[in-house]
Amino acid sequence: MVLPTAGMAAEVSGLYEAEVQVFSQKRNERAKAMAAALAEVVVKVSARRDAAELKGIARSMRHPARFLQQYRYRALPEAQREQALQEAALKDVKGGDPQIVLFHFDKAAVDKMLRDNGLPVWGATRPATLAWLAVQDESKRYLLGADSPEPVRELLVREAQRRGLALLLPLMDLQDQRALPFADVWGNFREPILQASLRYRAESVLVGRMYRTAGGEWQAQWTLLEGGQTQSWTAAGALPVEVIDEGVLGAIKVLASRYAPVAGEQADLLPVTIIDVRTLRDYARVTRYLKSLQQVEHVQVAHVDADQVTFELDVEGGPEAIAQTIALGHVLQRYQPPMTVDGESVSWTKRNTQTYRLLP
Repeated sequence: MVLPTAGMAAEVSGLYEAEVQVFSQKRNERAKAMAAALAEVVVKVSARRDAAELKGIARSMRHPARFLQQYRYRALPEAQREQALQEAALKDVKGGDPQIVLFHFDKAAVDKMLRDNGLPVWGATRPATLAWLAVQDESKRYLLGADSPEPVRELLVREAQRRGLALLLPLMDLQDQRALPFADVWGNFREPILQASLRYRAESVLVGRMYRTAGGEWQAQWTLLEGGQTQSWTAAGALPVEVIDEGVLGAIKVLASRYAPVAGEQADLLPVTIIDVRTLRDYARVTRYLKSLQQVEHVQVAHVDADQVTFELDVEGGPEAIAQTIALGHVLQRYQPPMTVDGESVSWTKRNTQTYRLLP
């Protein structure tokens, strides 16, 4: 989970690892768990919920050990262990020892598999998403916060981590309570939600209304506010985790369509001009940042003019996808330089070169 003091972008950790609960350390059970873990990683990195089911991916995943770097077991907390033992009894699993096995897979091998099958590879730098979730469970109504004791918070945090969503939960302190009452989130009132979200500087805002029906089924309405655009969807399930997972997956799908590079879409050399590069330290900072972007394979200097440096980037993905990713880091800000031809202004977007200002 991203801390509330974070900026617009976040580094999502654990993209190439996944945990699976098992009942023993037997080889056959570990093999099944490894396959399930690799499927989770493939979905998390590609941002495609059906990635593991695609023909080429499914064929490669028949031998998950080829992608494995390491694994280790750890004990379950006592409360979860008791619950797991009850589940084992229901499944008639005798002599089980419930525990967690963590698998860590090779990044290069997973990325190659995805690219070879035409899927995107979404890097660790992802837009921070602030989630406002209004929950009604029988007579209880509340807004979920970073310190909420309700189990729903743990479910949301877990699913966000499992799916690779850079989640940010509101503090729900006095400022939040005054700015955004329960009714505004429940009614999905856009303006007060966006106003209350400003303090968190999140790149996108996920709004949810989740409740249990008289028949015991859970239902939810989800809306993602991002870049001036709005996407909405619904979810239903017997368990709260089902509708929460649909909310997280829906947000991932929308964000990946804007930020995840499309496999096979290649801009051989993308010119990028950075202004306000005045010192060697500025130059080093810009170069280090550009090289850190997953879509950028190589960075070279093409031209230097006073405080402006033009780089040529070998990139994967279209120019606009790269521009959106660059803007996430709070290092560079897109800039429209004044240009005129025959007295008429020419938009910089019509030129191949993207221009940015180095932020302090």
